[in-house]
Order: sequence, then structure tokens, then C-alpha cells
Amino acid sequence: MLIVRHGVLVGMLAGLFVWGLAVGARADDGPTKTTAVRTSAGVKHLLVDQPNARKSKAWRGRAAQQTVAAREALNDDGDLRLTNGVIVRVERTDDLAALAGGRNVTPVLPKLGYWRVETDTVGEAIELADALAVERDALLSAVDVEWPWVTREVPSDPYLDEQWHLINTTDPQFDVNADAAWNLGYSGAGVVLGVVELAWQNTHPDLAGNYNEDASIVRSGSPSSHATRVAGVAAAVGNNDVMGAGVAYGADLSILMYGNESETASALGQKNNLNDIKSNSWGPTDNGQLAEMAETIREAIEDGVTSGRDGRGVIYVWAAGNGGLYSDRVDYDPFASSRYTIAVSSIGDADMVTSYDEPGCAVLAVTQSNGNGRGIATTTTTSSWTTSFGGTSAAAPLAAGVVALMLEANPQLTWRDVQHILLETTRKNDVDHADWATNGAGYEVNYYYGFGAIDAGAAVLAAEDWRRVPHEIAVDTGVIAVDPNVALIPDNDPVGVTQSVVVADDITIESVELILNASSTFIGDLDIELTAPSGMVSTFSEKRGDSQEDLVGVTFTSLRHWGEGSAGEWSVRIADRASQDRTTWQDYQLVFHGTPACPGDLSANGTIDIDDVTDILAVYGTYEGDAAFDPAADLNNNGCIDLADLQVVLAYYGSVCP
Repeated sequence: MLIVRHGVLVGMLAGLFVWGLAVGARADDGPTKTTAVRTSAGVKHLLVDQPNARKSKAWRGRAAQQTVAAREALNDDGDLRLTNGVIVRVERTDDLAALAGGRNVTPVLPKLGYWRVETDTVGEAIELADALAVERDALLSAVDVEWPWVTREVPSDPYLDEQWHLINTTDPQFDVNADAAWNLGYSGAGVVLGVVELAWQNTHPDLAGNYNEDASIVRSGSPSSHATRVAGVAAAVGNNDVMGAGVAYGADLSILMYGNESETASALGQKNNLNDIKSNSWGPTDNGQLAEMAETIREAIEDGVTSGRDGRGVIYVWAAGNGGLYSDRVDYDPFASSRYTIAVSSIGDADMVTSYDEPGCAVLAVTQSNGNGRGIATTTTTSSWTTSFGGTSAAAPLAAGVVALMLEANPQLTWRDVQHILLETTRKNDVDHADWATNGAGYEVNYYYGFGAIDAGAAVLAAEDWRRVPHEIAVDTGVIAVDPNVALIPDNDPVGVTQSVVVADDITIESVELILNASSTFIGDLDIELTAPSGMVSTFSEKRGDSQEDLVGVTFTSLRHWGEGSAGEWSVRIADRASQDRTTWQDYQLVFHGTPACPGDLSANGTIDIDDVTDILAVYGTYEGDAAFDPAADLNNNGCIDLADLQVVLAYYGSVCP
């Protein structure tokens, strides 16, 4: 039976391969066939634009799978250039004439045996390199390639030495590592970063050159010094001999003015195919009270990540808050703690927590700000400069600028890709801090620092060759009613009430949402925590002076379980930590967001087998938006069911899911 199935599989794949070549021939509306090209860096599978020309641009990796229209829309000019030459290496020069076949030969490093053989076209060079590879007299044969070289420099602006958060000359490890990204050639060029706030001074001599009017939403009013400082941290112009530079000094900046609910929703929800990133250094009052988000604003953010940037999602970066001295938590802020946003907290120049930092389960990472010793140097109003900016207001645009560098390195990144990359490339700071804990997937996480300090150099390196994360899926427990016999939370009792649910479906978690309903006369008395099957705890609420009543559909979000599996017993505990008030717990709901725990098991039968191959074949060649398109089969999340998805299934064929 196994032999028959294997034969069926091979036959199906052979037919599919022929069909794939036919699909690949569509130059106008679909991926084009790639060619194996011998280069000095090994064989590369490239999409060659003009094989009959003497020089041709070519694409590798994900870009090679994009349609012509998609590449043109991105103004993608290719990863490298192929020439009509072949570099060969021979031991004896008398072998060269025979190998060259009468073609023109020029020296490269003749002392070491390297020569260049010129052909008529790029295609001929590719064929000659293949032919010479089988000749024993040719030690090397490779197409002569123009690689994408860039100059390596940091901005020369006169105040750059004051910007320790970019390049820390006192403690070199305690900065955002901007120069590592700059030295790779990235400045944020081609990326638009919106500052959501009041207007910043777009005539400032160190900001005007990056102002993008088309991407802006501007109303009347004087420029804000706070917004002008935020804009400078993110993308003050570099190399203009004026003041300092932003971390993404080559990015465009837009003004997106908030205000009342409709104005704020417009700033967050409009011009989402012009603005790649929206930086937010604002939020509810940092007073320890549970805040609310208007539905219009919630919908604006959700629409931005689902439809913005042509479906890849706007990147919303949010200041985590400055209420550390007031028992505030990021968990009480529905803007910063949304799974759609990136909550960024701060560390000072000593790489440690600041007095104003808030803990929270939704903090993804930290960047530099004031607090240990020095402030942040940036632009301010009246065309001036300050060295005393700070708070998480400075940390957020620094992170947003790093995201701009990442998107320049790889414009195809989705909003979830950005979160993954930042999390995977953080640097563990303040290693002796007591809050560091290791979750069930091996990630170290901290209530104050999230997964650590953002590293611009590491982030752009990861972005360059990042493979999109699989499509997002969710597991929802539904609303779970609390047993009336235990629903009343004991007054002034640290033990409280615990309710548990066994989750059968297994996904690899990115975020977990706890949705609560409880009647209470004083929610500030309550401790609320979630415990995973791994034992990892997410504390969402602690005793404080919040005199509000009732929890009605309140959503708490945690990233602390990132990478863990959803299957198993999850427990929610609520305790009342002070006397005289009553809380009755009505119900709760857990929603897990993440990726398939076993990518490729499309049939969900626990084994990657012929059923999964059949499922792939049934939707092969469909694109996102087609009626037959199945997101679960888009295993590389590129909007098309193609050979790469089939290869994932084949790579794990016969495997039993964990």
C-alpha cells in the first residue's frame, strides 16, 4: 500500500512540475521560472529579467516569486546584475584557449589563474558557466556578477556625538546599534513613517527634507514641541550638516494629527497605503486606572494591519507608558497592549529600567531613553535642538525608525513578520534583573523589558532574508461561564478563585487574549493572572487605587507565552486584595493567536501524508482573493499557493506531528 501511494505521489508531482513550468511562463501576471546560475558564491536560483541582453537585473529569494506587476509597484530594481562574462580559473594558461572556444579573454588575477571569458549574452554566459563546470581543466566557472555594493558610512551631522542612543561612545554596547544598520547601507529610504500626534514643525531645517505632504493629514494649529522631538528621533535628516540625525535618517516623515475620536480614527486608519509605519507617543493618562478604547479607533487599527500596505499591514508602534510611579501597567492601556501594536518601553544609558517604566504582559521590547543619566538629543520647535527629551515617548519613535530600516531591507515584511524579527533579534539587557523568566518555548521575557533591547543591526540582517511567517490562525475557547457557587471572589483574600479550561487544539502562540466579565465595586482591589500549561504566568492586574466599577468585556493581552503551544490546561485566577468591596466573576474567554503547530498538516490528521499533498494540489496556483484560495495551504504566506508550499509538505512527508 505504501508503494502504491508513493507511486501516486511521484506521478502527481511529475504532472504538477510540468504544470508549474507552464504557470511559471506567465511573465505578466504570475511568478516566472527561475534559473540556476553558477556564481562565485555558489549556485543561485534567480529570476533573470533579460537573458538575451549583455547585462540583466535578477532577483533571488521571495522577490523572484513576485509577479511583474508586484515588482513594478514596489519599484524593485533587482537584487543583483548578471553580465555576459564568465570568470574561470585554470592551472595552466594553455588550457584557457580551449576552454574559451575562441571567445575574448581578459585577465582578472592572472597570477592566481583567474580570467574573464566574454560571451554575447547573459543567457550564453549562464550556459558556458555550466559547461565549463564539467571540464576538469576549469577549477572555477561562474557568471560575472555585479553584486549590490553600498558605501559604508554613518551620518556626519555635527550633533551626532550627543546622540548616545544611536552610537554610545561611553558604553558602546548600550545603544540601539544604529551604525551596524547604517553600515549595511540602510537609512530608511523609500519608507514613510507617520507621527500620530499634533503637528510637528515641518519647516525645521533638520526635518523639512524628509517631510511627505501627500502622506499627511494636517489641520490648523501650531507645531508641537513634543511631536517635533518624536519626529527627530525617528527620522531627522542625516548628512546635511544640520544638528543630528534620526535612526532612519533617509525615511520620509508624515504628519497625522489626532484629536477627537473621529480625528484620531482618521489619523490611525487613513492613508495606509502611503504610510508604512505609524508611531504613537501618546495614550491614556498614566494613573493606574484601566482605560478604554473607542470602537472606531479599534476598528481603524485593525483595518490598518489587515489591509494597509497592500495587505501586509501598517506597523503601529506605541509608547508603553510612563506611569511606573503610579502603579500603572501596560495591561491597563488598550492601545499599547493591543496585539496589533508594538508596545515599546525604555531603558536609560545604563541599560536598566527607569523610574517611570510600567511593567506589562504586552511589552515586546525596549529602546533607549532618559532615566539613568542622560536624555535624548533630538529636534524641537523654533528650528532648534534639545538634549533632554525622554520617556517612552522617545523610545517608541526610536523603535519605529528601526522598523523603517527593516522595511527598506525587505519591503515585503508583514506586520507580524516585524514583530517576529524584533523579538528574535533583541539583546538581553540588565541580565541580573529579577523579572527575567524563561517560558515554555525557551524565550526569556521580562515584565519591564519584554524580550529585550532592540538591536537595529541584527534586525535588518534578519529582515534581509526573512521568510514570511505562516498565516495567522486562532483558537477560541468561547465564553466560559463561572460556576455560581464560586463566582463570588472572597474579600481580602490573596488566594482568590481559580477557573481552568483544557484547550484541545494546538497552535504555536504569538499572543493570548483574556476577555473578562465581572461585576465589582472596586476593580483596583483585584489581582488577575493567567497560567499556561507550561507554568508560565501572565499577571494582568495588581492591587492599586482604581475605584472604577465592573469589568465588562475587558481584554487583556499577553506576549509572554510566545512560541508555546496552546494545547493543555490554562488557569485564570482572580483575587481580591483589600477589604470592603465585592466582586462577582461572571465569565471569561481565551483567544490564542499564532501559527499552525504542525505546518503542512492541512488535513489535521496528525501526520503529513498524501492527504496533505492532495489538499495542496487542489488549490495549487491560486492567489489570495481567488475563491478557491486556502490560507492554510499558503505555508510561506506569500499570497500564492505555489511550489514553495508543496516543498514544505514534501520536506516533512511522513512526519508525525508533535
